[in-house]
Amino acid sequence: MLTISEAAKQTGLTRAGIHKAIKTGRLSATKDDSGNYLIDASELFRVYKLVDSTSKQEPVNSHETVDYRLIAQRLEFTERLLKQTENERDNLRLSLNQAMSLITHQPQPETSQPEIKQEQKPVKSLLWQKLFGRR
Repeated sequence: MLTISEAAKQTGLTRAGIHKAIKTGRLSATKDDSGNYLIDASELFRVYKLVDSTSKQEPVNSHETVDYRLIAQRLEFTERLLKQTENERDNLRLSLNQAMSLITHQPQPETSQPEIKQEQKPVKSLLWQKLFGRR
């Protein structure tokens, strides 16, 4: 005969789970003189499977798993945002360098041919000619 605690260890359930199974009638048990439930091993393993006690696995907390996934997603998003920001910074730096080279560019004076000045005639306005009739 097993106590609720021993039954819980052998099946991998909690004490509350075993106690609930007894209360709902899924698992039969008897009470001893002190009021503790005693469960027959064959009855316990008829309802639940025996858990291998050599490989004790800690129960997975779904809350921790969700938190881990959320943190992993945030980290991935942050890394993508950082990469995008670095690319934009590099593009802006390249544009700035190009603009600076255009601003500071000074063409070299032409020394090969001297300039020849031509006489320029004043251009008379066509309106002036119509008003005063001079050509």
